[in-house]
Order: sequence, then structure tokens, then C-alpha cells
Amino acid sequence: MEHSMSTDRSQRPALALVRIALLCALAILAMAWGVRAEQRPAAGHSIYLTAVEFKGSTTAETLAPPTIDPSKLSHGYAYKGPGQADPSAPQRWEVASYQFSPAFMTVYQGDSIMLSVFIVNGDHHDVTLTDPDGQVVIAKATWDRGREYTEFFQVQKVGEYHLNANSTDRR
Repeated sequence: MEHSMSTDRSQRPALALVRIALLCALAILAMAWGVRAEQRPAAGHSIYLTAVEFKGSTTAETLAPPTIDPSKLSHGYAYKGPGQADPSAPQRWEVASYQFSPAFMTVYQGDSIMLSVFIVNGDHHDVTLTDPDGQVVIAKATWDRGREYTEFFQVQKVGEYHLNANSTDRR
């Protein structure tokens, strides 16, 4: 189901290029817990995620802006300082953060996964899924706002699998 969506760029974080690294947003933790694959039959799991953005704003009159730009602390944070957030309200400042919801789930080695992700915020995201050794499980693809993407894979290794989504939006 594809449809075009217009966005008001003045309402989005003002970063030249925001790279939203949602490294810890999705960690599919493959567990062994003393149970070997041949002792437990492999299972199939359907995992549904939503990529969301949380925003907050205030004015410098109400609360002083942060002394450190939050976007320098994490690629998953965005910040518009006073004068950037709304030129007509020079005291207004904004912060934003990105995550997948739910952010964590547990599966077992050998399990088959159907991963379905709906993108709510950010027009374009370059997405990959890597296994505990950093090997690519889902190859880099661009996922767009307002669309659902479904991928299938099998959990081959014990450890954390990371879904990485880097926004390619010009902000």
C-alpha cells in the first residue's frame, strides 16, 4: 500500500543530515540458556514494530536550553535551538528522539522470524539488520514513512541482533 505524503519541513528537526542510529532500539536477543537447538524445536515468531519519533518543545523563558546539543550525544537525538525551532518565536527550542516500539524481544537460536516494521516518522531510512558478529542478515534497504516493511530471517547465532535505521532526510 503506497501513497504519497506531504510534510511540513519547518516542523522537523533542523539538522543538515540526521543519522538516526537506532542501534539499541531493536535488539533481538537470541538465547541459548542451556537449551541446545536439538533439545527445543525451533519456533516461528511474528514481530511487529513501529518506528516513532518523540518530540518536546518549550521556550528559553520557561526552561534554559541544554548546554550540550543532544544531537552530539547520540545519532538518535535531534535538537533545534532557540531561533532555529521557530523563527517567529526566537525563544522556542525543540528536542526529539527516535525508537522502535517495542524496543526489545527475546527469541531462540534456530527460530524463524517474520519482522514487520511500520515507519511513522522520518521520510526515508536506510535500514540493515546485523547478527551478533556484525554480519548482515537483512541487506541495506530504504524504508519510507507511512509504509510497512516485512522481512524474514532465521536466528543463526546467540546474541544481540541490531536493527539499524539511519534517516537520510535533509532537515
